[in-house]
Amino acid sequence: MKVTTGFFYKTFINDMNTQIEAMYKAQKQLTTGKRVLSPSDDPVAISRIVKYKTELSALDEYSRVIDTAKIYNSSLETAINDLKNMAIKAKQYAVNGSTDTLSATDRLALAQEVDTLIQRSIETINTKVSGRYIFGGYKADTPPVNSTTGLYQSDTNLQYLDISFFLDVAVNLPATEFFTYQVDPTDPYGNIKVFTPYNQTVTTSGTQLHDADPLSALLMPQPSGGVITDPTAGFTTNGGTLAIQLSDNKSVSVTISSGASLNDVRDAINSQAGEYVKAWVVNVKENPTDPDDYRLVINSVPNGKSDKIRIQVSTADAANTGLNLLSYNPDSGSSTMSLEGNINGYNYITDPTDPNYYSFNNNYLNENYYLRALYFLKVALENNDQGRIQKAVDYFDKIADKLYKQQSIIGARLNKIESITDYNLEVKTNTNQNLSNDQDADALQVISELNQRMTVLQAMRVTLTDFFRNNLFDFLR
Repeated sequence: MKVTTGFFYKTFINDMNTQIEAMYKAQKQLTTGKRVLSPSDDPVAISRIVKYKTELSALDEYSRVIDTAKIYNSSLETAINDLKNMAIKAKQYAVNGSTDTLSATDRLALAQEVDTLIQRSIETINTKVSGRYIFGGYKADTPPVNSTTGLYQSDTNLQYLDISFFLDVAVNLPATEFFTYQVDPTDPYGNIKVFTPYNQTVTTSGTQLHDADPLSALLMPQPSGGVITDPTAGFTTNGGTLAIQLSDNKSVSVTISSGASLNDVRDAINSQAGEYVKAWVVNVKENPTDPDDYRLVINSVPNGKSDKIRIQVSTADAANTGLNLLSYNPDSGSSTMSLEGNINGYNYITDPTDPNYYSFNNNYLNENYYLRALYFLKVALENNDQGRIQKAVDYFDKIADKLYKQQSIIGARLNKIESITDYNLEVKTNTNQNLSNDQDADALQVISELNQRMTVLQAMRVTLTDFFRNNLFDFLR
């Protein structure tokens, strides 16, 4: 191979440029701190680097979403805690109002305090965060509770935010869980509101809306022959008399004719002893699909003293049938009727189609819905009704339990947010480490390489200078 001076020069220059390029690359790595500066530097590593950067960008976005989720749920926790404190305050008012030492004027003053709690509660449940109602559903731009009617006017949907690659968290809490309820606009009984009348004795479609005893009432047991599915059918075979007495009042004798139906017995009691007691025929079945189960319910007049009722029965009916089912004398241990606080279909009604569902004394609504309990107490205080005021104490115990449960749900959400925050931070740390391993340059190694190439380049320059200082005549001597 013939090596000319030109060939030697070109080769030498190319080698020197290669060293300069390598030095430039090393210098840039040292300046940027990055080992991979272009896809051609390491095609395999660059694909991982893109993946890591995408994950880090997503983690940064999740961090912002987590902050938003934390704000919403912290606001929910604060609002529920406020409601809980107001429920405790309302219970204190109820306890004070049920004592005999207070006058009607004193109770009226307490009613005004409870009315203030009602307004504050509605304001709390209509809390907005970043322009959205946190106790609503998808209708986040609509106040959850109508301040005039007390009705819930949003929906029950939960809204979620993704706080990780695989996890989301709810950021609202529909108020129907504990505050008020929705009313079917097609309700045949007039779309009755939360703020219902104190005494509701109107008749709708032939069904009386009864002013039930808020504390307790006497409930007839089921006959030994099975449930009564028709209250107009014969109930007593032989008839007889019922001696009914309330507290220290005189005993009233109620005459029941032979063959009388359950409805007839009710009417006889109400017409002959209505000054002291009120009788009702109630279908106590628990589920709409269950067979009808009609019973006689008797409460005191005035309400709240049903435990003072005494009923002695004189009849030739067989045991556990007919009039024998109506005795109540716990002092002598000869009772068949029982004193009950919640009686299905009477003062504990879960079926919205029941005409008495929205009545003032429906324990089911009053003990499950915050605003109903407050309104019940307010009106009972206004009417100086100690029996109902005492009942409200139980309502607020149950309302507080529901609030505690909802607060625990929010607490669980916040714990989830904290846990996923720690998890995301750990993932971000690991991802940054992996990114650094693939992308970042080893400064010591780059400096060593740069120094090495500078030495080589310097040697090449000296060699080049010495070589081209000679000429053809130098070799001919």
